[in-house]
Amino acid sequence: MTAKNMKQLNNMLMKQLNKAMFVASEKMLADMYDETGKFYTKGNPKYYVRTGALGDTPRTTAVTTSVTEAGGQASFEAYLDKSVGYSTGKSPSMEAVLNLANYGISPLPPNHLRATLGKKGFWERAEKKMERTFNRTMKRFFK
Repeated sequence: MTAKNMKQLNNMLMKQLNKAMFVASEKMLADMYDETGKFYTKGNPKYYVRTGALGDTPRTTAVTTSVTEAGGQASFEAYLDKSVGYSTGKSPSMEAVLNLANYGISPLPPNHLRATLGKKGFWERAEKKMERTFNRTMKRFFK
């Protein structure tokens, strides 16, 4: 299809951008699931049973688009859901669990290292992986 004016061109580009962002969102969600899942590959707890709650935290929002006379934009968010319930121990907040699992540090005073079993640094790895995924996806849609 060929655009006959700037409005048509803008609409075509926004349609393509929306598709690209949706694909990127789905792939980035998979990246987060992959990295949070890898947390469980290290260590074998003897004093507690893993619930897998960390693996339930990856989320993306819906792709939103806006178009103006000057152009348009599309966006979504990729994040770990801190409202997921955690049911073991003293029922800590998911934010505390995420910090402890990712960094080995408790956000509760006094901040200190705790022995946690799991592959640390999953969020940084997920962010790097998501950045590569996003760039590859945009290149694929906009050669």
